[in-house]
Amino acid sequence: MPEKPISPEVLKPKYVHGIFFSLLEEGLAERMHRGRVKPFALRFQRLMRAEEELDRFFLEVSFLQEELFPSFLSSLILRESQPTINGLSLRYLKKPYIKEENVKSYSRIYEEAQPRDTIVLDFLTPTSFKRGSFDYPLPEPRLIFRGLIRKWQIFSDLKIDLDLREVVDNHIHIAGAWIRTRKMELSDRAKFTGFTGRVVLYADVRKEAVLKWLNALAAFGEFAGVGRKTTMGFGAVRVGEPEPDEVSE
Repeated sequence: MPEKPISPEVLKPKYVHGIFFSLLEEGLAERMHRGRVKPFALRFQRLMRAEEELDRFFLEVSFLQEELFPSFLSSLILRESQPTINGLSLRYLKKPYIKEENVKSYSRIYEEAQPRDTIVLDFLTPTSFKRGSFDYPLPEPRLIFRGLIRKWQIFSDLKIDLDLREVVDNHIHIAGAWIRTRKMELSDRAKFTGFTGRVVLYADVRKEAVLKWLNALAAFGEFAGVGRKTTMGFGAVRVGEPEPDEVSE
């Protein structure tokens, strides 16, 4: 909660990213910055709203490495100074609260996955992929799953025991898409084009082992995010239940 209401312009993704890092002690911040693939994702629903002024906002954080979470809580609780944005002090509305269903090991994500051939993904914040020097704001199955596979293999102790490359390249199809694209400002100069909405994917696969992994990866996307700039709040996704007319025959 800022000390006084602020304009949404102040909460551009780059600055929200900065707020998160201002909560971390120096050693933990360095660990978060290491490597090309970052071990966390942010979800910031205000990306989708245009309000005149905000008197509070909520930031969700997902850690893809288990040991980072207690380090983060320690940084948050032991912090002596309040974070700031645009010169305004921020204070916490409440202590960090984590629901049991939001704490999952990689093995639990895999064990809970059902071998379904229809996967519904609701993209909550703008999602995009990189194609050359341009944003590619379309839900291409190959790009969705290749990114999730990469993060899973980097951060999980439970490695994928199948070669899914040929499957995600050739056997996952878009069965329906209700999306819109929008351009958003990352900071004062940089812009980002992404899509939001519902996408229904159909896996033309008969092997239950393959379908189980695909559904596990989709569930993992709720924590890891999909596509580019997931550490700035983009690519937030939720697995949905298909409506009767969305299930492929």
